[in-house]
Amino acid sequence: MSVEDGVATIVLNRPARKNALTGPLTDALAAAFREVAGRDDVGAVLFHGAGGGFCSGLDLKEYNADPPPDWLATSRESLVDAHRAIFDCPMPVVGALERFAINGGAAFALACDLLVAGRGAFLQVGEIRQGLQAPMNMAWLAVRYPAAVAEQLTLTGRRFDGQDLHRLGIALDVVDDDEVLDRARALAVEIATFPRAPACAIKAANRALSGVGDSQTWFDRALSMNPLPVGSAMRPRAV
Repeated sequence: MSVEDGVATIVLNRPARKNALTGPLTDALAAAFREVAGRDDVGAVLFHGAGGGFCSGLDLKEYNADPPPDWLATSRESLVDAHRAIFDCPMPVVGALERFAINGGAAFALACDLLVAGRGAFLQVGEIRQGLQAPMNMAWLAVRYPAAVAEQLTLTGRRFDGQDLHRLGIALDVVDDDEVLDRARALAVEIATFPRAPACAIKAANRALSGVGDSQTWFDRALSMNPLPVGSAMRPRAV
């Protein structure tokens, strides 16, 4: 995590694995967002993946390693904690969707308050095609979008490109693929120039007016209706 021009930049930094998620990565993500939340020199957050892609979802190789990794037993809690930390971040979060955001990675893209997407990028909530549930995706979709939008993404499992995401109101801006990060950074810098307290208050008010409570209550509710597996049962298989 770095801070410049009032913008905290948080990066999913596993480019060799397409920024795929592991327990240690989600732990680091939660810690970074909690650190940012406590700073008074940050007016916006820029959230993106390293190496020109956003996030390919859970790292199947790591989750299915033999012997299993030490963090596997707590991976469910780590994943939920990272989402709670983003939910609790008081500053606007700008996401840069480059190339792909798949399954668990899609949930982190949907967690962003504002999203800039590439024309050739796509977001895919594909768990239904694997016989899995998508509680984190569904939790964020319920915070931000009408049920019809959530149903299109979650019940088809299709890839939605930049123009699709703009049509659905998920992407604020759609730009050429090589301009995504620069456009997202410019948007974050612009927001960081606004008076910080009102910007945070507006974000909090929008959340409250949508009927969403605190992060623990929200994600507990989402998981009670659409649970994530626990421990070794979180070892997904490719299909």
